[in-house]
Amino acid sequence: MRTTAELREGFLSFFEEKGHQRRPSASVIPPPDDPTTLFIVAGMQPMKRWFLGAEPPPAPRVTTSQKVMRAGGKHNDLDDVGRTARHASFFEMLGNFSFGDYFKDEAIDFAWEFVTERMGFAPERLWATVFAGDPELGLDEDEVAIAGWLRVGLPRERILGLPRSENFWQAAETGPCGPCSELNFDRGEEYGCGRPDCAPGCEYCERYLEFWNLVFMEFDLHADGTLTPLPKQNIDTGLGLERGAMLLQDVESIFDTDGYQHIMDWVAAESGVRYGDSPEATRAHRVLADHGRAMSFLIAEGIAPSNEGRGYIVRRLIRRAVQQAQRIGLDRVHRLPGVVVEQMGDAYSELREHAAEIEATVRAEEERFRETLERGLKVFEELAGKDAISAEEAFTLAATYGFPLELTVELAEERGQAVDVDGYRREMERHREISRAGAETGVQRAAEFARAAGFDTVFVGYTKTEVLTQLGAFEALEDDLFLVKLRESPFYPAGGGQVSDTGFIELDDGSGTRAELVDAYRFGEDQALLFRGRGFSAGDRVKAVVPWNVRFPTMTNHTATHLLHKALRDVLGDHVRQAGSAVRPDKLRFDFTHPGALEPEERERVERLVNERIFENLPVRAFETTLEEARELGAMMLFGEKYGPALAGSRR
Repeated sequence: MRTTAELREGFLSFFEEKGHQRRPSASVIPPPDDPTTLFIVAGMQPMKRWFLGAEPPPAPRVTTSQKVMRAGGKHNDLDDVGRTARHASFFEMLGNFSFGDYFKDEAIDFAWEFVTERMGFAPERLWATVFAGDPELGLDEDEVAIAGWLRVGLPRERILGLPRSENFWQAAETGPCGPCSELNFDRGEEYGCGRPDCAPGCEYCERYLEFWNLVFMEFDLHADGTLTPLPKQNIDTGLGLERGAMLLQDVESIFDTDGYQHIMDWVAAESGVRYGDSPEATRAHRVLADHGRAMSFLIAEGIAPSNEGRGYIVRRLIRRAVQQAQRIGLDRVHRLPGVVVEQMGDAYSELREHAAEIEATVRAEEERFRETLERGLKVFEELAGKDAISAEEAFTLAATYGFPLELTVELAEERGQAVDVDGYRREMERHREISRAGAETGVQRAAEFARAAGFDTVFVGYTKTEVLTQLGAFEALEDDLFLVKLRESPFYPAGGGQVSDTGFIELDDGSGTRAELVDAYRFGEDQALLFRGRGFSAGDRVKAVVPWNVRFPTMTNHTATHLLHKALRDVLGDHVRQAGSAVRPDKLRFDFTHPGALEPEERERVERLVNERIFENLPVRAFETTLEEARELGAMMLFGEKYGPALAGSRR
């Protein structure tokens, strides 16, 4: 094997021969029950529930080539792409996994056989590192791993113990984890620092390159730092495809492998500037190759450019690519994903399925950003004579001209200017505080009140709009306002795009004393309510009511969002994803991903489809669905803390 594609297929085929079930890559978006990272950052992450024993795995042995994104959050390499020879925001992780089937000895045997026989690496150029132990975790040096490497033929002097920071693996602050053992390749003295103690883990050079990590996953790490054994001892390995190809092809960096060079050849042909012509050209080629891949895969999964979350990462990828392309005279960056589809579409069919959507999305964002660049660059150039760009100037560039802070910093660094980033962030936070001060004060006070109450409200609003209950906690405020916590509540606090209910509480003593609901606050599974009225106190028995003329139109509008989502997908294509909504009793708003505005005939078809379903007057009933199917239907609006009650009879 030699090429990146041959390495990917060779790895998966090898482990199929060893009894592993080959599975397709999971989504690069973590499942809803895994909020630990913005994107999938490791091959094992989609399998967390199998490792924890929460769900049975599809097979005791599995092998995958997993799409991975390290951009945003704790695992963020985006800003380093282009500056170094190894950083990438998107890459593929080859892995073999065992769920209680085999453990350290077999994992070491498999790795050694594949590396020496299939990849053809000379054994004398291989080193292994193992976990050296950690007193805080209560774990000693991994003697079993040491014995395993000795058994396959590694001499003891090429087996090194490294600390927890290097050889104890965890994907997030909590969750499945364990000691690990890494294979390192000696690239030769020409890559070394010349120090007599140079070895794997050397911080002065890159002679010894770690390329395969064998994680012996046997613990669950808790928030307090303690470990408990997992139900079974598991194996999770990771061989970075791009790094493995770099060693196979004996090139300087991952960007010199065929996986990136194919894209760079296209960039050179279109721009007339070759990779390596100058430091600026090298950086531009690396950014375009990496970001072209990353943006294509993210858009194929329905993530559209936006100003927050994953959409913001897509926006940054496209805009950084456009900005770097301009430097080498490359225009129409929206053509770049087509090269990615051509190269990787056979391995990842979703790229071919969404090729047109990917290009259209990049085209639209590119056009918007070129306008932003033109306006912002004029103002930016006016600051060229200054030693530094102040916080106020950076904020004006961002807020008034749409010039992102990251771009201001990048361009300023190139001409030797500093940017007051900390001051910018303080300025941004000050403006946010001004806009949210009133609301946030109320939320904070309600949160403290809810915590102090000592019990959680039981929400019964999916089945009842009127309930006899008790004021379990009460706090009087100014202007006849008061906070309460009901033992049972029919009031739905705003969430999933749906506004809070309106309604009232009435004393259960025949007096007619009533208070109107002003606001409802959601705190996970719990809630606190703000009312206006007089004559109430803690312990009172009350009737809590959501008027049917409020709840019913809200329910119908909520159902209509699902009908609209389905109609949009039928008319525009399966790429359409929900990107937000507002469900009210008087109207609904539905945001969705699509690269352009609807044509008049498209809008007419969507309206007709929705109205046809409404006129059928079909009953809304409980149904059985998987989580993935429900997400595809748009039912994520109902997920979260109340998923079970919302979809009675469904299974997660």
